[in-house]
Amino acid sequence: MVQKKHLTLKDIAQDLGVSTATVSLSINNSPLVAEKTRLLVQAKIKEVGYVYNRRAASLITGKSGMVGLAIHDFTNPYFTEVCASAEKMLAQEGRMSLLCNSYESLGQQERFINALIEHNSDGLLLCPVVGTSLEQLQPLITRGLPTVLVTRDVDGSNMDFVGNDERYSLHLATRHLINLGHKRIAFIGGHIDAKAAKERRLGYTDALRLNGLVVDEGLMFDCENNSDAAERVLPQVLNVDSPPTAIVGFSDLIALGAISGLISMGLEPGKDVAVIGCDNISESRRHYSQLTTVNVQKSKIGEMAASFLFQRLLDPSMPPRRTIFESELIVRRSCGAYLRT
Repeated sequence: MVQKKHLTLKDIAQDLGVSTATVSLSINNSPLVAEKTRLLVQAKIKEVGYVYNRRAASLITGKSGMVGLAIHDFTNPYFTEVCASAEKMLAQEGRMSLLCNSYESLGQQERFINALIEHNSDGLLLCPVVGTSLEQLQPLITRGLPTVLVTRDVDGSNMDFVGNDERYSLHLATRHLINLGHKRIAFIGGHIDAKAAKERRLGYTDALRLNGLVVDEGLMFDCENNSDAAERVLPQVLNVDSPPTAIVGFSDLIALGAISGLISMGLEPGKDVAVIGCDNISESRRHYSQLTTVNVQKSKIGEMAASFLFQRLLDPSMPPRRTIFESELIVRRSCGAYLRT
């Protein structure tokens, strides 16, 4: 076959003596084509360096094979694991992931949503930025773009949702410290306007009240969800009247920052001040941290979100579904449990 500057499906089909439809189906691994024929077509495509024009195909099929994945902070190990598991499932189904780090920016999120719609994307897995309203999701709703909300829900959206029981997670963490005998327990971190942060804070206050302890607003400290921010705020936490003997971090990142801050002040985590986090990121298991934490089923959240999206693509009219995973406490040295006799 004579090499052309722009090869077409028709060129491939004529060279192999098959129809253009057979070539197209073979490219998309359709079960309608015999495996021998499919392998023959794919070998020829590789030989001649043909590149499938998915944009042109999407104009015909209405499908692009692309799925958007928008998260507000890819640097957070929690979301790295959620996204990795979701992306793996998307790839297994032959779909490419378009990633967006929205940086808690409504404008960035809006631009990404508009780009997905303009490029005829098949769907979206979305962890909404703080402040996302039903109005901001309206383009998705109007267009009917299959969307699954991940970790953060939006009231009234009527979209599929997969997340963690945030309230229960921090209830577990706080109750554990109370059972160890702590009465002055500080809470650090979490964007005050984020729904997950509100739910985790409620879990903390629930545990205090249910165990007859006073909820002291002076022991709640807001900061960005990263270790540096937690380390910077730690001196304020320990400088209050009747300082806390234990700290609950909104996340493992916050708890690890608190541990670093304690060490820099000459204090021993677990012995001088107990520390507990939430999420069970890989860093929490390191020997130097040994962070007591609450395990959140991050991989399962990503897998379920992708599964929901596949089901939504097959049946757009099905009722919206919600799955909320429960978490479990993992006890290590930072809470002091293993230091007590």
